Amino acid sequence: MTNYNSPGTPPPFQPSTGDSNNKNLMPIMIGIIVVLLGLCVYLFVSKKSATNYLQGQLDEQAVALAELDTKYKETFAQLEAQKGQNVQLDSMVNAQLAQLESQKNQIAELIRGRKDYKSAMANFDKQKKEYLAQIEELKKQVGILTEQNTQLSQENEQLNSSLGETQSKLREESAAKASLANEKNNLEAERNKLSKKVDIASAIRVKNITTKGVDVKGSKERTKSRAKRVDKLNICFRTEANEVAAQGEETFYLRIIDPSGSPLSVEERGSGVAQNKRSDEEFRYTTVATCDYSNEETDVCAAWEPGQNFAKGKYKVEVYNKGYLVGTGSFNLK
Repeated sequence: MTNYNSPGTPPPFQPSTGDSNNKNLMPIMIGIIVVLLGLCVYLFVSKKSATNYLQGQLDEQAVALAELDTKYKETFAQLEAQKGQNVQLDSMVNAQLAQLESQKNQIAELIRGRKDYKSAMANFDKQKKEYLAQIEELKKQVGILTEQNTQLSQENEQLNSSLGETQSKLREESAAKASLANEKNNLEAERNKLSKKVDIASAIRVKNITTKGVDVKGSKERTKSRAKRVDKLNICFRTEANEVAAQGEETFYLRIIDPSGSPLSVEERGSGVAQNKRSDEEFRYTTVATCDYSNEETDVCAAWEPGQNFAKGKYKVEVYNKGYLVGTGSFNLK
């Protein structure tokens, strides 16, 4: 017998455990590969189908959008061709074009959103027919209006002719009125001038103006020339004869001017304001004197007691009648 345990003697042959394991794994690996290949084929086919579907959707959108654009352009051209005949018609067409563009944009949104757009597209065609029908109806109305306008134009020409004649007559009348008004103004100016002359002529002139200072002691009055002793002024004058002036009561406005050039005036003592017709200005008067005038020389007197002291110096006296200065005088107080 051979001793396999002795040193230097090789052991008998035994099958390798690694090779046996590899043989067992081969069928599994092949199965996995087959499964992966099947999966790849499935994914490829699925992707191809999805791509084809998406492409079909895009193609359908493109066709629908192109159809919409064609319909829009055709309708736009038909509507645009109706313009230029009438202002009212142009306004209607512009409004229709704006609505048409809005409708087109709405349908385009439906197409891009993959929503049902076919009913809206059909309504687009229907809307075009309605627009054209509205235009034809307006044309008929405009035709009627054109006839009416022609008639109105003829009537307007007649009215313009009549108006022209009327305006011509009115201009002639206006010129005549202006001439009359001018003549009236001239006559009025002449009348005012004559009236002013008569007014001036009727003013009653006065002379012999005298003014005396009076010292009042109770019921006694004494003539004084010293300013500090004077309580009242007595002013007298004589009217001249004037045949132009009307008979009756006449009023004379007395204006006393103190040494400083200021008029003496105390409203509570009868002073006031009157009109100087010659200068057309107001003046302040001191007091008034009245008389019953009968176109003859008449003596007139007035008294004025201011209730205050008089200043020393020379005083000036002015007498006015009917708004005109008719006499002057002066006096001194020491």
